[in-house]
Amino acid sequence: MSYTEVDIKLENINPFSEIIIARLSEVGYDSYEENNSGIKAYILTAKFNEKIILDICADISVQTSISYTFSILEEKNWNEEWEKNYSPVFINDCCVIRAPFHTPKNVKYEVVIMPKMSFGTGHHPTTHLILDKMLEVNFTDKNVLDIGSGTGVLTILSSMMGSKYTLGLDNDKWAFENAKQNAKLNNLSNVNFHHGTIDSIEKKVGFDIVLVNINRNIILQEMESYINFMNPSVDLLLSGFMFDDINIILDRLRKLNFNKVDLKNKDKWQMIHCKR
Repeated sequence: MSYTEVDIKLENINPFSEIIIARLSEVGYDSYEENNSGIKAYILTAKFNEKIILDICADISVQTSISYTFSILEEKNWNEEWEKNYSPVFINDCCVIRAPFHTPKNVKYEVVIMPKMSFGTGHHPTTHLILDKMLEVNFTDKNVLDIGSGTGVLTILSSMMGSKYTLGLDNDKWAFENAKQNAKLNNLSNVNFHHGTIDSIEKKVGFDIVLVNINRNIILQEMESYINFMNPSVDLLLSGFMFDDINIILDRLRKLNFNKVDLKNKDKWQMIHCKR
């Protein structure tokens, strides 16, 4: 696989690097390197579109000086390179997300994933926020829907916490295959994964808990579709957006008869827990 590196220089790194990362995450960029002059972002060369970078720079340039260069990187095994620097992620004192090549940890919930460059290793604040909140929710005998499942880490943890059944949903084929592999690594039999969007699945079961870790635009676009799969008394955990997005998302939730239970934040990223 060939990757393209986009090197973005910023006069004011904060808060604009976070804003750029959020926008690039919506269009297929899957890894980032923050530095003293800005950020470097990486995407499969087949998905690279320079116009997207131009548009982002045009928007940001109104508030700060910005420039970019891009280059196609030498082809190599990027998963192998990533694994060299991939470390376990601890969520409180009772959960760890680790890879098979890490030493086992003595904690209540030990989720083993082979990252394969899918989103959802626990390193990103949005995944960390939902994992942290999940530890406060009762999953026993619940049916769970995980939208934007990535590596399957949320699906796997929900099963370990006692869910009756969990369905992970992702429209990325690579993530879909990776999640199935990770479920096998954890010896789970009550989970399933579907490749596609929310509109591509049939309602075979009502869900008691719905986990959504994607981005603001998709959440707002698909929110009403999620409701079709929810039981009347549902716990909804949402993340994948930033502080400036909270009010618009809460406003939509209120119009759909959801009540806010909790807000959490980490590194400018946000998580909303609500119920109907």
